[in-house]
Amino acid sequence: MSRTTDSKEEVTHVYRERSSRYDFTVNLFNLFASFGFNIPAWRRQSIRALGLKRGDTVVDVGCGTGLNFSLLQDAIGPEGKIVGVDLSDAMLDQARRRADENDWQNVELVCADAAQFEFPVNLGGVLSTFALVLVPECGQVVSNACHALAPGRCFSVLDMAWPMGWPLWWRHVLFFLRSYGVTGEVLGRRPWETVWKTMDECLVDVTREKLWMGFFYLATGARGTK
Repeated sequence: MSRTTDSKEEVTHVYRERSSRYDFTVNLFNLFASFGFNIPAWRRQSIRALGLKRGDTVVDVGCGTGLNFSLLQDAIGPEGKIVGVDLSDAMLDQARRRADENDWQNVELVCADAAQFEFPVNLGGVLSTFALVLVPECGQVVSNACHALAPGRCFSVLDMAWPMGWPLWWRHVLFFLRSYGVTGEVLGRRPWETVWKTMDECLVDVTREKLWMGFFYLATGARGTK
C-alpha cells in the first residue's frame, strides 16, 4: 500500500471518529476570536471573495459537515446549487443532516477523493476551507478546479500553512493539529506551496493573505476571460 493511500485512510479514519462532535470542537476555537483566531470571520471573507451570484453553482471541496453551506446559500439562493465533496462518508452524513434540517433542496453531496472528483463545468465558484492541506495531490485538485470555472469566476482557498522559520517541533505546542490529521509528514510536504504555485499558474489576479501569524492563509484568484 502506498504512502498516499495510507495518508488518505488515516484522514478518513480521523474524521470518521470526529464527525459527530466536529462542529462542537470547531466552535470551541471561537473562544480565541479576540486573539485574531477568528475562523467564522475567515470563512465569511473566503466566500465573499468568490463574488457569487444568485443561481450560481459552487463546489465546496472538502465540505466536511457543511459549515460553509449557510453562507453559500445566502449568496446563491435556492435557485443556485451547492456541490459538497468530501472523502469522509461520516462527515457527509452530518452535512446531509444539516441540509435536511434546513430544507435545502439544492445541495448535492459527493463522497469522493478530491483528486479524482470530476468537477462540473462553467462553475460560478469553487471553495475549499481547511481541506487541501490534507490532500497529497492538492496541485491536481487546484488545477482541475480552476479549469472547471466559468471565465472570470473565482476560486477561494482558506487553509493552514507553516510560517517560514518556525521549526516543525512547534506543532507539538499546537497540540490540536494532530487530531485534525495535520501530522509532521503533512507539514513536511508543505502542500500550501503547491496550492499557491498551481493557483499562480492557472488563475489571474491571484492574491494571498496571511492569517494568524502565517499559520493560516486565504488565497483567491479568477479564471481568465480569454
